[in-house]
Amino acid sequence: MTPETPPPLDRAAYMDLTDDPVQQRLLRKALEVFRQGGGGPVLRELAQEVLAGRIALRDAVRIPAYAEAVLDQGHEFRTRWESMPNSEREALARDGERQVAEERALMEAERVGRGRL
Repeated sequence: MTPETPPPLDRAAYMDLTDDPVQQRLLRKALEVFRQGGGGPVLRELAQEVLAGRIALRDAVRIPAYAEAVLDQGHEFRTRWESMPNSEREALARDGERQVAEERALMEAERVGRGRL
């Protein structure tokens, strides 16, 4: 494992949200952004707890302070989204689709690489 490779994730913490491994990996990357402070101190704490395996994400958002922070982030996103021109929304949607496709290809390459060992 390299310094930029995150430690293995207890998938059980996310399985109740999605059973798609690509979505799980992208969710983990989002949590890593929050852990680095990309959503403020409350979401940083939430991400630290979930990524450390001390609490499942579904349980974490039942904690009032965490739920409020998640809702605040959602409201900020919605406000920005609604103020964007359609062309920008479409570009962001294409970017998201590209990220999912890239992650899926990366996971497939990793799977094939493991099979060669």
